[in-house]
Amino acid sequence: MTRFRLLVALLALLSAAPALAAKRPLAGGERLDLNHASVAELMRLPGVGRKKAEAIAAQRTRTPFRRLEDVLVVKGVSPGWLEKHRAHLTVGVAAAPPGKNSAAPPSKNTAAPPSKK
Repeated sequence: MTRFRLLVALLALLSAAPALAAKRPLAGGERLDLNHASVAELMRLPGVGRKKAEAIAAQRTRTPFRRLEDVLVVKGVSPGWLEKHRAHLTVGVAAAPPGKNSAAPPSKNTAAPPSKK
């Protein structure tokens, strides 16, 4: 019976591991890109639960963040919250909207023609 309890406890711990890993606090110099961080990564910020992380992700799909202050349009994100977490946040280049080809068009060959001798 004790082996069974031990096995059940071990399985419970293993099933909770992903949730515990997602809430791992940020290291001193670690920064999250608001335009690319997953909901789980956003939840690592102190005071950010699933609902606020999903709201940040939803906002960036509508309008990608160009500067940190753009996150203030998200419900529940205040100027005080932003100042408190500014050191852990960054805004990288926004991803291309779905359905758009982000690849650059092929460049024309601008090399000089070979000289005749």
